[in-house]
Amino acid sequence: MPEYCCYSGHELNQEKKRAADLLQTSMIESKAALFKILGDCNRLKIIELLMNYDKLCVFEIAKLIDVSIATTSHHLITLKNYQIIHSHKEGKHVIYSLNNPLITDLIELANRVDIPSNGCL
Repeated sequence: MPEYCCYSGHELNQEKKRAADLLQTSMIESKAALFKILGDCNRLKIIELLMNYDKLCVFEIAKLIDVSIATTSHHLITLKNYQIIHSHKEGKHVIYSLNNPLITDLIELANRVDIPSNGCL
């Protein structure tokens, strides 16, 4: 197997344009925001629930993830603001469901990545 050879200074200058296209600030910031949102255990629990239940109200979600309604509402607002979930009113209840099927794909892909758990941080 041949030994790796680093790019030369001239080659690196040529690669700068390609790297700039790959590392567009707006795209990187958008991805970082998504992973920051998904980096919270309670928000991931909510997403996992909504992947498996068509719709749930805040009371049901709070009971199922075992946190207060206030904490659950805070996380639901964050997920809604980033258009990961949506809500609608049914009678006196606000009902939540997933808004973006790509989030389901992302979570299912994450389930296949073998990273050791060190608990919810």
